[in-house]
Amino acid sequence: MKKTTLCLCVFGSTLFAQEQKLSILEQITQPKVSFQSDFLSDAKFEGYEGSVKTYKQMLQVNNEIVGLSYSRWDFDWEKENDLPFYRGKTPIDYMHRIKLYANWPLHINDTWFMLNSVNMNATYEKEMSHSLGAGITSFFSYKVDDKHTIQLGAFANYHSVKTLVLPVLGYSYRARATDGLKMVIGFPRAYIGYQITPEVLLNAGMIYSQAVIRLADDSGIEPEGYSEAKDFQANLGFRYEINQHFELSTDLLYAFKRDFTIYNRNADEVDSYSIEPSLGGIIKLKYLF
Repeated sequence: MKKTTLCLCVFGSTLFAQEQKLSILEQITQPKVSFQSDFLSDAKFEGYEGSVKTYKQMLQVNNEIVGLSYSRWDFDWEKENDLPFYRGKTPIDYMHRIKLYANWPLHINDTWFMLNSVNMNATYEKEMSHSLGAGITSFFSYKVDDKHTIQLGAFANYHSVKTLVLPVLGYSYRARATDGLKMVIGFPRAYIGYQITPEVLLNAGMIYSQAVIRLADDSGIEPEGYSEAKDFQANLGFRYEINQHFELSTDLLYAFKRDFTIYNRNADEVDSYSIEPSLGGIIKLKYLF
């Protein structure tokens, strides 16, 4: 259960790259369409026999300034009647997320750069009412030299049920390189890549995500309530630029920490649970105009 997330530290480093201004402008305004399919294998709720598989499909249209995405998660449950929140029916079959976001990069001088990002989203099972949320990220990036950059800031996810505020911390090395090693080490995302050729990239990393879901009026978990999903996922991936328009990437996933909290219609916490680690995968196809 996720939302999706922006690679903000990498984006901050991108705009510090030593390229001609026109080339940078072309890159950040270039529209693209992406389709992504995710899967997480069967995972039990800790202390119970009930388990769930998770499938996700996402369609996104964006450039580096604005974007719009739609995501759908589908859930396949096993032994759900063993779970403490079971109400005699499937806890949740599917959920949706619609997200609109914008980035505002600000070049202060040759050393300092600032990125601000805002988004509005609706994450819900059936009814959209009371499902709206918002996010904001703001961080400064300091260019140490042509290879090294440091990021420092904060991000917040707002929802009437739960608001989360956490730091953005990062160190990037050769983030725009088209050969050899490059990396971003920080929070909420860490990433290490090796560019075998300008078209082929191997990468590994970790990302943290959080979302609040508006449950259905007739929910099998908490009628008219909400659930909060938080998780840490690690990935090992491969990206191939087929040509100047098409890019294919695949990843192996390991969700190593997943927390699930239930709230009633009045936003009072009912209970919280942890989900055992699980393996999965991602396949993504991107078209650049």
